[in-house]
Amino acid sequence: MSAGWRDRAELFAGKHGLFALRRAFATASGLRAGTAHGVAYLFRPGQGTPVVAIHGFGGDKETWLLWAPWLARRRPLLLIDLPGHGGSRAIDDRGAGAKAQAQAVLAVMDACGLERAVICGNSMGGGIAQRLARTWPERIVGLVLVASVAHDFAESELTRELAAGRNMLMPGSGELEQFVKRMVEKPPRVPKAIQRYVASERVRLQPRLAELWAAWTAVSGDDAVPHDPEAIGQPALVIHGDRDRVIALETAQRLAARMPAARLEVLQGIGHVPQLEEPRRVARLVEAFLAQHA
Repeated sequence: MSAGWRDRAELFAGKHGLFALRRAFATASGLRAGTAHGVAYLFRPGQGTPVVAIHGFGGDKETWLLWAPWLARRRPLLLIDLPGHGGSRAIDDRGAGAKAQAQAVLAVMDACGLERAVICGNSMGGGIAQRLARTWPERIVGLVLVASVAHDFAESELTRELAAGRNMLMPGSGELEQFVKRMVEKPPRVPKAIQRYVASERVRLQPRLAELWAAWTAVSGDDAVPHDPEAIGQPALVIHGDRDRVIALETAQRLAARMPAARLEVLQGIGHVPQLEEPRRVARLVEAFLAQHA
C-alpha cells in the first residue's frame, strides 16, 4: 500500500472512529443532540445549577465529551457548537465577535430553559464567557475559564507566529502531527487516526476559519473580550496548563489577578486543551467550584 493510500485509509478510519467515540461519550453523559436558532448542541436536563461549555476557535462541542462523563450526572449540561463552527450555521463578520457569539449562547440557553448557568469556556470560548458575565451578569452564576483568552494577552508562541505572518491555529496539509503536538502537551487517549482526522478537518476548513479569525480579531469595545475584567464580579476559576503554547500562562495569571473573585489553578505538564488532556481532573475542579459557589 502506497503512502497516499495509507494516509487516506487512516483518515477514513479516524472519521468513523470519531463518530463512534462521540456517540459513546454522549450516551455515557446522558446528552442528546438538538438545534436552536441554527446552533447545534448537546443537552441533558437535570437538577441544580446548569453548566454550559463553550469550545475554542476552530473547535466544536465534542472537545468537551471526554470531560463530560466525569461531571455529576444529575447536573444540567449544555455543550454548544458556536455559530460558524461544527454543525452550526454559517455566519458573516458581524456574527463572529465575542458579543455576537455570546448572544447566540444565550439564545440556546433560553431554548433549553436555562435561566442562569456556570459558563465553562476554553480559549476563545473563555473570552465569550467573560463577555457574557460582563454584559449579562444576571444570567451568569460563575465562570470556569480554561486556557482562556483575555484582553491583556501576554506574548506566546502564537503571538510570535502571528507577527511572522503565520497562524499556528490553521495548519497546512503537511503539518497535521505538528499541529496536534503544539495544541496538547498530553495527547488524549484516543487512536492516532482520530487525532489526525480532527487535524485534517482544520486544514479542510481553513478558508472559513481564516474569515472567522479576521472577524474575531477585528472587533473592539463592547463587541470584543472585555478590557475591564475588574468589573466581572462573579466567582471564577481560571484553569491553565503551564505548557500552553497558544496562550501563555502569564495571560491567565494577569487575568486572575484582575478579576475580584477569581482563583488560578495551574496544571503542570498540560497544554492548551486541559479538558482533553486531563478530563477527570478538570471535571473534579469544576465540581469543587460548583459545590462552593453554585
